[in-house]
Amino acid sequence: MKYQELQDKIQAEITAFPMAFAFSKEQFAEALEKLGATAEECRLTESGAIIRAVDQKGYYDMFRRIEAMREEAMKDDAFLIEAIRSELGNHEYSYTYDPTDTIECLDLDMDDGRTQRCFEEAKKQYLAQCD
Repeated sequence: MKYQELQDKIQAEITAFPMAFAFSKEQFAEALEKLGATAEECRLTESGAIIRAVDQKGYYDMFRRIEAMREEAMKDDAFLIEAIRSELGNHEYSYTYDPTDTIECLDLDMDDGRTQRCFEEAKKQYLAQCD
């Protein structure tokens, strides 16, 4: 699977999950209506999402599945290189030459030799496409 395909799959799963966000009382009321629940039937997640209590296990299971998919995909050098190259672009590396955001976004262990090699290859490919 390609990096963007995995990102799209993850985004689709998250988007489909029954949750809402609210930043005012009015939005909270709309969120409860969207979820078809009362305030007592809902929980607030660490990310600020409002979910139904009955969906709480499914919510956390979803993110465990997503993390497992990412970890498995990142074992493949070609996938890792593609992920790094993509995130270098997303974080405007060609302007800043600062890889910090990419490293943090992908939770890369830059002390790992494999990760370093893949990072250098991705950086080389990314800069070549920028020329």
